[in-house]
This record gives sequence, structure tokens and C-alpha cells, in this order.
Amino acid sequence: MANQFNTIRSQVLLLFQEKEFQKVLDVLGADLPGCYEDYLYRGMCLSRLGQHEAALKMLSTGLELFPSQPELLAERAVIYLHLGKKALSILDLDLAVEVEPNNPYRYASRGFIREKLGDAEGAQADYERALELDPGDAITHNNLGLILERKGRPQLAKKHFDVADSLQQSEGGEMWKRDNQVVSTDDQHVEAAQPEMQKTSWWKEMWKPFVDASERKAFWRWITKSSSGS
Repeated sequence: MANQFNTIRSQVLLLFQEKEFQKVLDVLGADLPGCYEDYLYRGMCLSRLGQHEAALKMLSTGLELFPSQPELLAERAVIYLHLGKKALSILDLDLAVEVEPNNPYRYASRGFIREKLGDAEGAQADYERALELDPGDAITHNNLGLILERKGRPQLAKKHFDVADSLQQSEGGEMWKRDNQVVSTDDQHVEAAQPEMQKTSWWKEMWKPFVDASERKAFWRWITKSSSGS
């Protein structure tokens, strides 16, 4: 079955990036999944189709067969968050950090969820650790700057904002969230942000760096909506 997934990998990636989630499920078919990516894509597509309980079951089954697989853990954490099970979301992110203690994405993503849960100290610690491992991650600089700004440390916050802006400019237009606005620098679209979104910045999807920029932005909108309890 793993070899079968490899033969359709390119097709699955393309359809997923085009947001053809039902078509991805059709391509994967009714056969039992045979590799962790099969479970991962089934779970991601089900969740984006609004079938969150089915997605949770799929990812949990995958983790029974592939224990501690970090991508499955990270995606299930998002599903838990969407379902309002925030403690379980953090638990999965803790496990993902244990599996990949040198992966900055694990700390940055857990920092985002900790911040949404009101744990500013824990979020700051995770962002700082992520930057130790990857000083060139613009979104983490930006998110850490937002925390420092709210803690009354504007000068240190500005340093991180400046680094984030510099990195963003070098990588091309993406999405930023500051001053209660969502700004897309690649399509010049600006929209008012909802109050519950004010603590977040929408720049890139940090848990699955294998997708393209447009999918990262779409995912970031989705996870932010999920974390607000919408």
C-alpha cells in the first residue's frame, strides 16, 4: 500500500494544493491506508470538508499504526483545537516536540496554541526556543514581537518586528497581522480582523512546509478560525 501511495503522490499533492479535497479522497479510494501519508491526507481532507470527527478517527487510527509520527500528531492537534479539545491539542504538540526536539516548527506551533490558551509565558518560551533552532523564521519573530509588545517591552518587540519584516521582504509577499488588520502583501488585500483574531499573525502554515504558499495562507486562516472556537 505504501508503494501504491507513492504512485499517486504527485496527483494527491496537486489536488490538495488546488483545494480539491473530495477528489483527493476519491483518488485515495476505499482501500485501507497503508502508509502514514495516506492517513495524513485522508485526515486533512476530511477536516477541510467539515468532517472533523471522521478526520479525528482517521488520524487516531494512523497513530495506532505509526505511533509518535509527528505530522499525524500535529494535524490531530489542529483537529482537537477545532473541536474545542484544547488540552488534548497541547498534549499532541508536546508529543510532537518530544519526537522532534530539534525541529523549530514543533515549538513555534505549540507556542501559537499556548498563546491562544492564554499561556503567554509558555508561548514566549516556545517561540524563543524555535528561534534558537531557526533564527530565520519570520513568523516566529513576528509572534514573539506581539507577545513582547503586550508585555510592555516595545523596544525588544520592535527588534523582532524589524527582523520579521526584513525576512518577509526577502522571501516575497505573504500575510501579516498587526494593528488589527490582515494584510496580504502579494495581492494588496486588506480586511478588518475580528477581535478574537487580534493575537495572531497569518503568515505561513508552519506545520506542513511541503505545501505551497497559497495553501499555507489558506491553512493559516483555517487554523486561526479553529482556535477561536468558530
